[in-house]
Amino acid sequence: MSSKANDPLPRTGKKEAERWARHFTESMARSAETEVRKESVRPTFHDCVGENDEVAEDGRFILDYYARAPLPVEGHAEAVKRIQAALKERGYTIIGYQEIKEGKPSVTLDASHPEKGFTVSAEGHSPEDELLFSISTPCLLPPDATQQQF
Repeated sequence: MSSKANDPLPRTGKKEAERWARHFTESMARSAETEVRKESVRPTFHDCVGENDEVAEDGRFILDYYARAPLPVEGHAEAVKRIQAALKERGYTIIGYQEIKEGKPSVTLDASHPEKGFTVSAEGHSPEDELLFSISTPCLLPPDATQQQF
């Protein structure tokens, strides 16, 4: 709800947003040649908060979605590089990539979609034998809601 607070918001319901996030994290896991552990999935919905801490009452929300997938530490970097390539093919902009090889190996990838506003990340940290995937949506408005104006 910034200076563009009254621009039309993307419309989708919470179930649809969660379904999309699940599909997307499963796709990242396939790129990494692993599978999401279903019990690790954590969808969290939040209110959209504007620059001046305003909160609309029209049902708009943000989804933060987290999922984990088993993968030995020694495979993290190559798996995340495959995810990076797949994201680039889908039009995502790579915001950051960091790989640490010495000591406790780790790899972190952050990307965003320049038009749709979604951000995604994939992380692997030693000694954990798993990857963490996360997705954050932009502010979304339910399909049947009337967008509040500011």
